[in-house]
Parts: sequence; C-alpha cells; structure tokens
Amino acid sequence: MLHRYGFLILLPILVACATDSNTTPVPDSITLGSDRPNSRGIRIPDSVTLVGDDITVQRNGDTVIYRGTLTEDGLDAMREAGLGLPVTTLLIDSAGGEIVIGMEFGAWVLERELDVVVDRACLSSCANYVFTAARNKEIQPGAVVAWHGSAKQPGLLEMLHTAVEQGIDAKSLSQRERSKEIARARRANVEYLTAAIYKQDAFFYRVGVDEYVTRIGNDKYNVRGFFYLSVVDMASFGIDNVTAPEGYAHMEPHALARRVGFPVSLVKLE
Repeated sequence: MLHRYGFLILLPILVACATDSNTTPVPDSITLGSDRPNSRGIRIPDSVTLVGDDITVQRNGDTVIYRGTLTEDGLDAMREAGLGLPVTTLLIDSAGGEIVIGMEFGAWVLERELDVVVDRACLSSCANYVFTAARNKEIQPGAVVAWHGSAKQPGLLEMLHTAVEQGIDAKSLSQRERSKEIARARRANVEYLTAAIYKQDAFFYRVGVDEYVTRIGNDKYNVRGFFYLSVVDMASFGIDNVTAPEGYAHMEPHALARRVGFPVSLVKLE
C-alpha cells in the first residue's frame, strides 16, 4: 500500500522472478510478433510489457502471463494486454501485493471467468484473491499456492500503526508535530482497514469462498509464515475446480523452499 505516510507493505515477503543476466533488455512495451513457434520451436509472445524492475506482462494468444508483484501499474498493464481478442487464461507467478489491489486483480479474473494457471508460486494476495476468483485453477508441477493472512488477520491494525509510526519517527519533528502526525496516521489506518475488510467480505461472498482459508494455518495450526493446503482441503473452503500434480500435498519441503525462495508449510485439516 502506498500510504500517505510512506510505503507500507502489508504482506512483506516478495519473491523475485528468476532472470537471465545475459538476456537483452526489452523496451517497456514492444510487439514481438504473432503467436507462432520460431525456427527453434520457441513460441513468440504477441506482446511483452515491462512494468518497473520486477513485473512482466505478456499476451500469448488467449493467455495473459503475469509475473511479479501485484501493483496498480501492473494491473493497468494486464488489463491492456487483455484487450482485443478474448482471453481465457491468466498464467501467474506472484508473491502478492497490497490487499485492495489484489482484490482488483481478482475482480478482473472473476468478471472474465478466466482460468488461472500457477507455474511457480501464487502467494499471499495472489492466493487470496486471484486464485480463488478463477473458474478453473491449475497448479503446475513444483508450483505452490500459499496463504499467510488477509485484511482480517489478527494484529494487522497494530502492525499498520507500528509501521507508520516508525516512518514518522524518522522525521525531524517536534513532539507536538509528531503527536499530530501519529493521530492522523492512526485514523487513516483505521479508515483504510475498515474499507478493506468491507471490500474483502464482498469479494469472498462473490467468489463463494470462506475467507478463513487465508488465516487458518496461522490461527489454528500455529504456522509462522506461509502455508498451503491439499486440493481436498481447499475444496472445504469453497475453492473448487482445482487440479494439481499427484503428490502436491506431499512435496519435499526443502525442494519447495528452494523453488519458492523460503519455507512453506503444509497444513492438514483435522
């Protein structure tokens, strides 16, 4: 969230997509040609858009491919990539982002009745709002969909207060100015979180999913950090039409951590 008192990342673990240091840079927006294999048999995307340093949006036939943090600029690029011929699928690799923007991504998927394919990781706000909004949901081999909270997670408001107060303390303010800034920041945090919870309740009602899926691992099973669920357990929260590789619920933890970038725990519902 870009807060008026500075940058505040609610869901702070961001995983950078793997890049090839020898790859020739691509301009911010470039059309690369039709959706056909080249002489090496490699399919050339219709278009590629780079958003900042860590977001890539591609259009490949009826598929939009999004890699990187969920941001407002990324959302605009994704919407633009989806113009023209019908889109049926969103292939995504994202560690999430600010929760309200995440819901906007999910609404785009829901309104277009898109399928979602996860080819490495769909975490945090991506899992909360993009994955749950899809018509059909595919998790490819080695990939994972993992949660660690939502707008309703316990202690979130205090986390917001602490973060903005640290930013205020970094300024050279008198005690009176500091108190005023903190009071304004706290009011803004309450307004922001109240609106986010209201919007989130409406979102999960639309997609028919129990919001508690985003928090059960941390609240009930004491997982510190990210957790994932089996296909059967996802269905118990209303997350249907999911396909995943055989053994998805039994992935080797160290191999998964190496692929994603940090530990992800399996939660088995009682």
